[in-house]
This record gives sequence, C-alpha cells and structure tokens, in this order.
Amino acid sequence: MPHPMLDVIEKKKFGGSLSDDEIHASVAGYTSGDIPDYQMAALLMAIFIQGMSYGETLALTKTMAESGDSYSFPDSVDKHSTGGVGDKISLTSLPIVAACGAPVAKLSGRGLGITGGTIDKLEAIPGFSVDLSEERFRKQVEAVGMAITEAGELAPADKAIYALRDTTGTVDSLPLIGSSIVSKKAATGAGHLLYDVKCGSGAFMKTPEDARKLADLLVRLSEDLGVRSSAFITDMDNPLGRAIGNALEVREGVEFLKGENVPDDLAHMARRVAVRLLELKGISDPEKLVERAISSGAAYEKLEGFVSAQGGDVKKLPALEVSGETHEIKAPASGHVSRFDALGLGRATLALGAGREKKGDPLDFGAGIEVFAAVGEKVEAGETVAVLYGSRNIERAKKLTEDSLEVSDEPTDVPPAILGSL
Repeated sequence: MPHPMLDVIEKKKFGGSLSDDEIHASVAGYTSGDIPDYQMAALLMAIFIQGMSYGETLALTKTMAESGDSYSFPDSVDKHSTGGVGDKISLTSLPIVAACGAPVAKLSGRGLGITGGTIDKLEAIPGFSVDLSEERFRKQVEAVGMAITEAGELAPADKAIYALRDTTGTVDSLPLIGSSIVSKKAATGAGHLLYDVKCGSGAFMKTPEDARKLADLLVRLSEDLGVRSSAFITDMDNPLGRAIGNALEVREGVEFLKGENVPDDLAHMARRVAVRLLELKGISDPEKLVERAISSGAAYEKLEGFVSAQGGDVKKLPALEVSGETHEIKAPASGHVSRFDALGLGRATLALGAGREKKGDPLDFGAGIEVFAAVGEKVEAGETVAVLYGSRNIERAKKLTEDSLEVSDEPTDVPPAILGSL
C-alpha cells in the first residue's frame, strides 16, 4: 500500500488534507480487508473531529461510488429522501412523473428506526417483488417507464464504512453523510435527481441551517459526478399526510393518485416534487402535465402498471389489509393543536411493529398510526385525534402518541411542507 494507514490517520488527526490517492488507498484497503476496523475507525473519528475539505469529500464520494457495480440510466429521474415519518412522496410523485414521460429508475432501501423505507411500503402489497436482476430492471424501465428495486451491492465500500460509523459514534459528520448518500445515488445511475432533505424532530437534520448545508453538499457532489440535481428542504417536525406505517401509507398514496381527498401537505408536496423532477428533465409546462396526469387517471394507471410488472396484486391496492386491532387516542382538552410531534409518532409506530429496531427485524405491514388532527387545527376534548393499528407494545405506543400531542388555547401557525429549495 503506497500510503501506510497510520500516516494517513496522523495527517488527518492534526487537520491535514488527504490526497485523492490516500483516500482511495484507505477505502480500497478497508473494503478488501487489508486495513483493520480499528484503523478505519480511528480515521473516521479524525474526519469527524477535523472535517474534510470539499475536494476530499468529492474524492471519498467518487471512490465509494466506484467500489462495486454501477448502473447507467442517463435519461431517467430519481428522488432521494433523507428519511422521515409518513414520507410517501416516492409512492405519489414518481408515478406522476412516469405518466408524464420521464422514466423512473429507482434503487431504494429498507427502513430502520423511525424512518420508513420505500421498499418496505411496496412489499406491503401482496406479491410485490423488489428482487429484480439488472436486465429485468432495465427492461422494465424501458417498457413500463418505472421500476424500483432494492439497492443491493452498489457502493459496497459505503456499506462497510457506514456499518463502522454506526458503531463508533461517527454517523453525524457532514462530509461522511454527504459522501455516503451521493456515492449510492451516483452508482444507481439516474441522470436527474431530486434530494428531499428533511428537517425537524423526526429527521436526522434538526435545523433548517443544517439541512441547507447538507442539501448544498448533496447537489454539488452530484453535479460534479455528472448527475443533474436539485434539492428541497422539507418540514419533519410533523408527519407527512395522515398515515404512518407501510400498508396505511400505500393506501393514502393510492387515494391521492385517484384524486381523492388527502391532507394538503401531502398533495402539495407530491405535486411540487413531480414538477421539479420534470423541470430537471427539461420537460416544458410541467405544472399542466402533472395536473393532467392526476385528473385523467394516468398517474394511477402508471402505478398499477408498475406494481403489476413487479408481481403485485393490483386489485388489492385500493384497500390493502391493515391490522384489525385498533386503539383510539382522544384529545385531552379542547383547543388548537400546537404540536403533534413526528419523532414521538415515529417511535410509537416503531413500537407497534411497523419499523425495525435493527436490520433484519420482521415487520408488521398492517401496523401503524392514522393521525386525524394536524398542527393549527381545532379539536374538542374527547375527540379522536389518532388511531393506532397493531397488537405489539400497545401501552407504550399509546403513551408515545399521547405525549406527542399538545393542545393550546391560542391558534398555532401551520408550517409550510417545503421550507426551501436549491
């Protein structure tokens, strides 16, 4: 190895800038097993404390993106969310975009903790399979205009390094977060990409300032790796829409695509994301196309075609089975909802079995929460403000949900779903 790992650690420990070769050798050596965990952990901690220049971050991103297989879909679009509660925007916006003539090629992940994964939501549809070979994935993008599969062994270096970050307290480093996200998306190969950077209690980034820093970095890295990119910074102090949990979220997404009434935040954001993806693709008059795709039923037909192509039972889409055991949460007093905290609701949903505490945990696809009172709305004492679905950890889930709710005498301003864009 041209650069002994100890020299690299020492250099970064004292705030030095690593060369492209040093970064490449360190990542390649760790991925191959030549560099032990304890040395890579030391380097990650040095990076966590000292930071990385943009040039170093770009070199790390490129090295991880090229560490395994990669796809190439230069004409396709994709979106990536940094993870939230009730976030069903992929389910709602991507069929619209595909119906408007922009092919969708998405490699997605599973949920962990309070963050739901698009793959898990789709697997709540009976028969749906995310196990697509590269050839079948490519053919489906061409024939149907939309395919979503699990991001298998793309960017294996990132997978190995992330597992180590998770156990060494080095997850929340901006260069390490940015390089991890973009390396996977660059390997996915879509030519046009929108990042949805969540901000608030139910998100990884807690403040708008931190969310904007991450959004800036994601777009800049992606553009420098040849991907046309944009970003929204979106609210995650509040859950998105009414439904939280896999089958419940698919049902709400179906309602939106069929033109039925759904909460305004979901309807607004799904449209805005679809419009921005079409703009990235250079398609003219995107607002009109989006409205036509929804009102004509073309977007819902695209969802049906996509689900059917991947083995899903389309007939069950409008009424996916959810847990038969339900528990109502009542408003403790009359007044205005001042808080219905996304983090607490996410934890309650996790307790009910809709999410995973650790990788590999089984899911209850029918578990979750429906929220019937949003921030700014008036409620009466004893009114049902949420319904819990599921049979696991009921008392804990009830308490978490009740503790997430605050009712005040004075009206509360409703935050916008989209806080900013770039």
